Amino acid sequence: MKQIRTANEQDIEKVSAFLGQAEVSSEGVASIIDHFILLEDAEQKILATLGIERIEQDGLLRSLVISPGVDQTNLLTLFKSAISLAKHKELKRLFLATNKQASIQFFAMLGFEQVKMDELPGHIESSNHISQLLKKADPMFMVSQIEK
Repeated sequence: MKQIRTANEQDIEKVSAFLGQAEVSSEGVASIIDHFILLEDAEQKILATLGIERIEQDGLLRSLVISPGVDQTNLLTLFKSAISLAKHKELKRLFLATNKQASIQFFAMLGFEQVKMDELPGHIESSNHISQLLKKADPMFMVSQIEK
């Protein structure tokens, strides 16, 4: 049985270790742990994470790490939970960056629309996460309006 839930302070080490195994930066996780969604198995082992970095009134999806064997249904539920969390945290928009063309259709199904880099608001474009991504890849950006 799998469970999806919002992370809490007791999860900081577990989330940081999970991200580290996937060679994903866990920098800043402690300060935004309540903005992380976790997918766990029956033994509370993390199978997937998705974090939201709050930047002003917007959120930037980050730290998406998925263990092998997590199916699309679980992934869809993980993203829907993150969108619900963003709504609960009263964010206006959610942004994401991806370097996988194949994932564009999946995100569009969740209500995200593709935007060009020069259409990103300055506070998102200048975020540390986006700066790090741009050093490694040529990502595509997407945004979703959070409905109240």
